[in-house]
Amino acid sequence: MADNAEPVFIDDVFASPNSSYDVETPIYELALSPKYQKLIKRISSVINHVKTVQNIIDIDVADFSKLPGVGKLYVELLMNLQNALSPAKTDQFEYKKATVKIELPSKNILSKLYVNYGFLTEVETKQLKKLEKYYEGKIDIRNVNELLNLDTVNLAKQAGFGALFLTAINDLQEKITSELVALPENIVGHTIKQRCFFVSSEIVFIEFAEIDNILIEDIEGYLWAQDELKMDVALSRWGFNQQHETLEEVGNRYSLTRERIRQYEKSINTNLTLNFRIQPKVLWANIREKMTDDLSVLLPNLANCFAIDKLFYEFIEICCQVKSGSIREIMMPEISSKILNPIFCANPSPVAKEIIVNDLMSNYGYSKAAAIHGIKQLGKFDKIEISEQGISPKKLSRAEAVAHALTFHPAGLPWKDIARIVNIKGFSLTQMDETRSTHGFNDSEYIYLCAKGTFRNLIYLDIEQFDIPKIMQNLLDYMKLHEMNALHLHDYYYRSKGSRSEIEYFTLRHLVREYGEEYGLYFNGKSNVDSVSLNPDLKPITQADVIIKVLNESKTALTKQEIAERLRSKSINHAAFYINNLMEEGKIVRVDKMVYTTPEKAFKDLDIKAIMQVIKDIMGISDIIVEADVFREYVNMVLNLSYSKYIYAALVKTQIKELSWYRNGNLFSKTAIPYNSLIDMCKKLCDLELSNSQNVKIIQKAVWLTDTVAIDAIQQWKWQMNIIR
Repeated sequence: MADNAEPVFIDDVFASPNSSYDVETPIYELALSPKYQKLIKRISSVINHVKTVQNIIDIDVADFSKLPGVGKLYVELLMNLQNALSPAKTDQFEYKKATVKIELPSKNILSKLYVNYGFLTEVETKQLKKLEKYYEGKIDIRNVNELLNLDTVNLAKQAGFGALFLTAINDLQEKITSELVALPENIVGHTIKQRCFFVSSEIVFIEFAEIDNILIEDIEGYLWAQDELKMDVALSRWGFNQQHETLEEVGNRYSLTRERIRQYEKSINTNLTLNFRIQPKVLWANIREKMTDDLSVLLPNLANCFAIDKLFYEFIEICCQVKSGSIREIMMPEISSKILNPIFCANPSPVAKEIIVNDLMSNYGYSKAAAIHGIKQLGKFDKIEISEQGISPKKLSRAEAVAHALTFHPAGLPWKDIARIVNIKGFSLTQMDETRSTHGFNDSEYIYLCAKGTFRNLIYLDIEQFDIPKIMQNLLDYMKLHEMNALHLHDYYYRSKGSRSEIEYFTLRHLVREYGEEYGLYFNGKSNVDSVSLNPDLKPITQADVIIKVLNESKTALTKQEIAERLRSKSINHAAFYINNLMEEGKIVRVDKMVYTTPEKAFKDLDIKAIMQVIKDIMGISDIIVEADVFREYVNMVLNLSYSKYIYAALVKTQIKELSWYRNGNLFSKTAIPYNSLIDMCKKLCDLELSNSQNVKIIQKAVWLTDTVAIDAIQQWKWQMNIIR
């Protein structure tokens, strides 16, 4: 209450209507009723230095309610007393504000402006923090539009927001208004170019050299405004131009607990961005746009303030106010070189960097930036070799090294030649014996014996051209006709010529070895004798049941290799055969490249209705064929998910009859699809004489697919066509 104001008498608060006081009046001079005298005693017992009327008005009711021995009655009494001691004069504030007639920027501009805390007094900062606490995040109290339109009438009715507080807020509003009037026409540019009262959240893209300088200036300005303890905590915890220290290490130097240092750090990090010229959302938009580049090169001055990249990226996360680890996971992803090995087993090196990046994006769900930086990390740790021409493998397993060596030789090679190439090129983690074939490579999913002592990569064997069920049935019929329980495959091959479809012997051997068990035919190639026998005690189809059981029991989805390990044959090609059949039957689904589980487990935590609605919207745009990576791109974006295209393709497949759509592999359409695959489409539509970008435009007229998938398909098609040539 002002010094000359009439005292306010509220029944049951004051003992006498003739009490007079001001904000400096000592509490003991107030003529309070007995129960309010008791309240004062309680306050004095739990809060130090409460001496005057102003001290009572400044008590935070929420904090007071949490003190020991303070119940609901005391809280209500304090609120009544604060209202009595600081009655709201809201009509004065409304009048004062109404007398100011100034042309301000539009509401749209004001809604994008925020107060730079570096230009507030300590008292103003405390006032805003009190308002933040009161509104509990319902409004952003730092926003200029929100500050200028505060509901002071309602605030005046709340405990702790008396006349003095509202007067101070009104003064701050006038300060904001005068600062707004002084702004030039280019507000956004002005707030970035030089430190001023405001920060803009309008997304603009800034030269990184300028961002680098601005951040350094703002960080140093913020640090110099801190006391010695807070500055040291900031520098030590960030590792900014000094040794990074743990919470315990910093605490020990000041005889403070780990938790107390953590509290200091949290406050320091929160207040840091309040003093930036570049609003965190704007900074993040700029950095996100350049995530495929090296941030330490884009921001060299800031990066040089940190001893290691990890600390630099952690600090950028603080500056952008993004989830801890989110930038570090992109810039320093932990990608295993093993997931690249299947690419090397099916492609000669150097493999184009774009192919590997696309594979990591489409099949493993990595962002483009994470894929690019993951490849750099693998090169840095000598897991792969990176050159201008592309990427080459290092330290493959022997089976993978053999498969990769054979990608250069469509007709296959004798073992000695393979081993020599692997050793010379350094593809394998270990040297290979060039004198004899190493046992166990017949179990490789990538190669097969194509002639005596000669091996070939399976990419050159078109399995789809063979009618496997018919081939197996011919063999079974032959054994039945001749009343045989076992036979020599080579003998059968020559005796049955003319009565079966023509097929090269070693191709037949491979098919029987890999797929025969499904039909009750058991191959034994030991001791150079290729024998095939029947086992009437076993059911013809048992391994499929094993796979379903394994997937149901596993807590996570499994790779082909993991599934194969549970089969009696241990063959990954055998596993692949069963998996393909089970997928067609809808009994298992692929949730990522080479990763499988049952539909029940795959879709357990998905909001199927929401996902399918997005997919239906996509399919409803036109009658064009859609490739599943489009589902991944849009569903992940709309619903903020991060699943691969395979899980969405599997989900659509479960409903495809109900939807009356058509499907070929990962292609989906509302009408019949004239292509067996993307490669088949490229063969029919593309021209080898045209550039990749020209061919991409051609296939994107026929199929809606992402640029990543389109480029990958074109490159695979060209590679296949070059081999054929």
